[in-house]
Amino acid sequence: MRPPTATAVKAEVRPQDKSYSILTTAITWLLIVMMSTPMDPSYFFTGRVAISDANPVTRVLWLCMFAAALVIILSRVTVALRVLRHTNVFLLLFVGLATLSVAWSIDAQQTSVRLFRLMVMCSVAVAVASAGCDARRFQGLVRPPLTALLVGSILFCLLNPAAGIHHEPSPELLNAWHGLFQTKNDLGPAAAFGFIFWTHAWMSRERGRWRAFAGVLVAAICLVMSRSSTSVIATTLSVMALLLLMRSPGSMRRSVKLLSSALILLILLYSLAMLKVVPGLDIILSPIPMITGKDLTFSNRSEIWAAVLDHARIRPLLGSGYSAYWIVGIPAHNQESYYIISRLHGFYPGSAHNGYLQIMNDLGAVGLICLLGYVAVYFRQSMRVYVLNRAQGALFLSVLLQQATINLSEPLWLNVQVLDFVLMTIATTCIARILLDARAATQRAVTPAATSPDESGLQRPRQSWRPQRPGPNHFRRF
Repeated sequence: MRPPTATAVKAEVRPQDKSYSILTTAITWLLIVMMSTPMDPSYFFTGRVAISDANPVTRVLWLCMFAAALVIILSRVTVALRVLRHTNVFLLLFVGLATLSVAWSIDAQQTSVRLFRLMVMCSVAVAVASAGCDARRFQGLVRPPLTALLVGSILFCLLNPAAGIHHEPSPELLNAWHGLFQTKNDLGPAAAFGFIFWTHAWMSRERGRWRAFAGVLVAAICLVMSRSSTSVIATTLSVMALLLLMRSPGSMRRSVKLLSSALILLILLYSLAMLKVVPGLDIILSPIPMITGKDLTFSNRSEIWAAVLDHARIRPLLGSGYSAYWIVGIPAHNQESYYIISRLHGFYPGSAHNGYLQIMNDLGAVGLICLLGYVAVYFRQSMRVYVLNRAQGALFLSVLLQQATINLSEPLWLNVQVLDFVLMTIATTCIARILLDARAATQRAVTPAATSPDESGLQRPRQSWRPQRPGPNHFRRF
């Protein structure tokens, strides 16, 4: 029996399953909007959010997203398990460490609330990767809602400037846009993502030239008007890296990995130098003021970092518990985070203003190792995707560079209170799905077809390789 031809195999393969495309799109849109816009009707008139995390409407929406994600995962459980097998192992370790931190958390109730968000977001990310087979699924899902929020922010600031623009007397906040987002530090990173996505769409020709130009223009307006210098620097570096990755000639492709590795390593060294983890590393900080025109902290945040670093030394190994230190509002005298108010002369920053330091304060040295391992594995997997799909790998690498840079002054790494965690988690699982599909395609190319579904979730044709009984004319040719 002759093996089936390529045409026959193609005809027998089932088409891509799109039965959950509407559901995954819906929960992704809902999650991105909820993480960006406060679910408070009065916010759209006053620009202020009530300090409450017990809104029954938001609780119902979180439960609905969790239930929808579980339905998708359980219906595609085989593919979901294989996606998890290829997912960044340090992300899984971080989730496990954060869950265990309830045992030693200084505020177990707050840690439990944040863990529920963590589980919902991770479930949505796994569901997205399990239900889709398109390599461009990441930007196809997150770019439309993100663009809608940026357009809405511009309209909100123009129609209701009293609510959409900061009017605080602080020089860094005065007349800075926050749009539909709570603060300018939320609008800035979102605009940075939008600028990268639309620049990538322009260069990869995923969208028309004029549509991509309009998307870049919308993101640029939000980026500039947010007055977030860190976001501007991170976007500039990321877009330069995107140009290098997508437009470098063939002779330079071998050096792209070295250049990208050197840039990521430099940013990590800078973060470690600011945290004073490695003695003597401060010497690499000296060129920063000449480049940025600011101090070594971008916006005079050295006092905040010093206070948080002193608190992190109290529990150096496992920290204070995931998201247990910083609270919404002003801490009471009996709460541990009240110490930083007295240290900063009555000012409560609300966060460590550094993603690396915030992880170290929450989960100690173990958490910081998980974070650095996550960055390293994400970079390695993105380089593997870059070899398979140059445009897609370039997008993942530029997003990583943007996050590594912006976390020098904003606590966005693995933070379930910001939009960045949603986008990075979906990117991580989509990378795992691309690598899973590539491995399945390689196995199909070198091994005979099997009777069970392959790793991409498609049914492979049945093919028998048993020796056949000789027929009456079997030996005639001899």
